[in-house]
Amino acid sequence: MAVPGTGTGSGTGTGTGKGAPGSPAVLENTVRDGVARLVLGRPDRRNGLDRRLGEALLRAVLAAAEDDGVRVIVLTGRGAAFCAGDDIDALAGLVSGERRRTPTFPETGDSYYLRICEALLQAPKPVIAGLNGACAGAGTEIACAADYRLASGTARIGSCISRLGHVGNAVLLPRVVGPARATEIFLTGRLLDADEAARIGLVDRVVPADRFPAELDALAAEFGSGPTRAYALYKELRERAWYAPAEFGLRLQDAYHNRCLTGYRDGREGPAAYLERRPPRFTGR
Repeated sequence: MAVPGTGTGSGTGTGTGKGAPGSPAVLENTVRDGVARLVLGRPDRRNGLDRRLGEALLRAVLAAAEDDGVRVIVLTGRGAAFCAGDDIDALAGLVSGERRRTPTFPETGDSYYLRICEALLQAPKPVIAGLNGACAGAGTEIACAADYRLASGTARIGSCISRLGHVGNAVLLPRVVGPARATEIFLTGRLLDADEAARIGLVDRVVPADRFPAELDALAAEFGSGPTRAYALYKELRERAWYAPAEFGLRLQDAYHNRCLTGYRDGREGPAAYLERRPPRFTGR
């Protein structure tokens, strides 16, 4: 899944996804205090994915996943939208044959959102989707690949793909809200407001728009100071145990639990802190 030229890219205030000299970055990528903050930067296109943004986001997620200094990944958008999905104008190239801007790999035809979702699911650290605004189509699938979804009160989220005569949101969305609810969202093509999304479990928490940036930072700091190895093992276990027989899943879970106890410092620090009646000091090791 690696993209040629992908590096760890740790630092502060780095922009990625630049096109011609002088053109603005389509992704803001900063790493500070263990938090990789990725901000989609095409607000004029509602942060829709074209090739430049798709490639930049995939590179940034892979780099953050590999960087031991990063303990949590935060993905959000600039402007009024989180991500409206694939950029419709860029997608038109699939029909016309002009594919320089299409959000797909030229060699395989894989969509960038597909590779991005894979990278988020496999990242060995928590991923927070900060839904600052509208989210649809491939943007919703990316949000569902995150481990936690914090929504601004102004956020709207749904599919909208059926309105284009296309299919999508049939894989990760049903894992979050269940197949019946996901089908209704797809068939109607409607956008749910933040409160309804919270009621059905599509987002984990809703905060007022004026408090959203501070709450997103606080949540990132909380996860970033947690037991990173345990978070990583949980994500791996979740994927391996999905649809597995209960007996297999429970034995696998027990094996992962024992790995925490014997293999990682944080797995020893937690019980020690409990016995000593003090807060644990997790280091991510």
